[in-house]
Amino acid sequence: MEEHLLNEFEEFGLTPNKKVLEKCIELLIKYEITPDTLVNHWIGYTATKLQDEAPSLENLISFEKDLCRELSSKTKVKSEPLGESPVIHNITTITQIAEDDELLVGYGTPVRKSVGAKRTSGLEGTPQNKRLAGLGQSYPVHSPSTFSPSTPGTASKFSTRNNAGEVVVKYPADDGVINWTRSNEKWEPNIQVHGTAETKLTAKYNYMFSRLKDKFDVLEEQINDLGDLMKRKLAVDDFEPNNILKSDSFHSVGRICCDATSGSRLNTSSLLLEGTRNTASGQSVPLDVSQLKEFSFFPGQVIAIEGSNPTGKKMVVTSITSPPINPVFKTDIFLEGPLNVMVTCGPFTLPDDLEFAPLVEFIQQVNSILPHLVILMGPFVDVKNKKVENGDLDYSYQEQFDIVMKELQSKISDSVQVCIIPSWRDVHYRAVYPTPPFPQENKAPNFHFFSDPCVLNVNGVFIALTSTDILFHLSKEEIAVAPHGSDRLGRLVSHLLSQQSFYPLNPPSEEMSIDLEQAEDHCKLSFTPHLLFVPSDLRHFIKNVNGCVVVNMERAVKGFCGGTYSRLQINGEASSVQIKAEVVRL
Repeated sequence: MEEHLLNEFEEFGLTPNKKVLEKCIELLIKYEITPDTLVNHWIGYTATKLQDEAPSLENLISFEKDLCRELSSKTKVKSEPLGESPVIHNITTITQIAEDDELLVGYGTPVRKSVGAKRTSGLEGTPQNKRLAGLGQSYPVHSPSTFSPSTPGTASKFSTRNNAGEVVVKYPADDGVINWTRSNEKWEPNIQVHGTAETKLTAKYNYMFSRLKDKFDVLEEQINDLGDLMKRKLAVDDFEPNNILKSDSFHSVGRICCDATSGSRLNTSSLLLEGTRNTASGQSVPLDVSQLKEFSFFPGQVIAIEGSNPTGKKMVVTSITSPPINPVFKTDIFLEGPLNVMVTCGPFTLPDDLEFAPLVEFIQQVNSILPHLVILMGPFVDVKNKKVENGDLDYSYQEQFDIVMKELQSKISDSVQVCIIPSWRDVHYRAVYPTPPFPQENKAPNFHFFSDPCVLNVNGVFIALTSTDILFHLSKEEIAVAPHGSDRLGRLVSHLLSQQSFYPLNPPSEEMSIDLEQAEDHCKLSFTPHLLFVPSDLRHFIKNVNGCVVVNMERAVKGFCGGTYSRLQINGEASSVQIKAEVVRL
């Protein structure tokens, strides 16, 4: 158990000492939870209340109180019977409910409060609860002068770091020193978006207004499309209903779901397989996976299973088949020498200031080596920044973002092609996934704006990227039994390639708002790209997964310290691509 617990902590770059591990094992036994559940609770707790501190005996005491409170509240909700009639709220009653901070904590990420702080209504004209913004309430527009003056943040901690420029990951691992000097200076790469045109995203549309039937049709089509691939893989003519009474072994297909009556998270007791409308009338059956030596499940995963259903009420699974991973896209590569690329992901400010010191440092690194291509992924004005949360800004959200874009375009050399990718965490923009590209008014010729997610075709090299932390969301929901020492991060990436989606998790993370109809067109990953960027709060890595070089460079800021970015050198000829890459501390 101790080794399992240590592995879970190491996934987030944490290595607690012996005494801390012993205390954590006590919590596991006391509250009857698994190591991954404990670590996930810790990551969420320290991100909101301890500023990403490492676990210690002192802060585990306060963590245990929070853990006990959260687990007891879930048990209470689970045991409460349903009322005789539903309560229907209107805007008036919602406003009254919003005044109860303790209730809202159960639905969102709690805001860290200082000791002795009193509840206030926030700045005049600034909605304290962002979840209620737009529900018929109107707020007066304020000029920047009405906001409180900005206070000094913690930029000094960033400026006094002593590990800037350190290479923490190299690919290939045994490769020598890479020459980052730019050759063929006048050559500029040709950058095009691959796949469905972004015109539907850029046009005005009412997102999150999909009918239930439309959502069902999208999910049904996903099962049918991936099911056809698995039919060919298994060499079967058709799948049988999952709820059929049959003692002999047969094949069925469906989506993994969680039985809410067996717990709030997926576990071996809450596994359901939701069948298709045509084969199983959309019915779900529990799965018995006790005969499987290895498995990996997450909500929304489309799989084919082989087993029997001797009672008609539960399938006894003997084997699992995942959709096949498509090969790397074959194309003609036409690069005039090595293609140098630098990639980073926001936030670009420390958690309690808006000075953008890490972004300034990254711009200096760009101008020092002048790569051919730079990819900047949001958030640029992060909704999770403390000053944004408190409304302590000198400018409006849009004005702050415009300042950042203006500085980028004026400071980065014109010889560098820059791709800007938004994030649903950008407070000034649409909080929906897939996220449309930023408006392109007054942009410099070397700046390009694309959606999140997207696949770029750079002179025949296909680069897939998303600013959304799908790996972290999957790691919180996945349950797996795998051999000791298996590559968990590589397995999480393989889910994206196998499910052919940038975001296969369904239902999504509570902080996400996904428009399924738009995701059907813009979140597909129907082929394996040469490069895949998945920035995450999980530990940085560069891996080759089924022929695709996958890079997690983490973020430009990690807690109150400098984060990391990646730089790559791509060579290609005919249809072959050679990639050298590093993850470097900012």
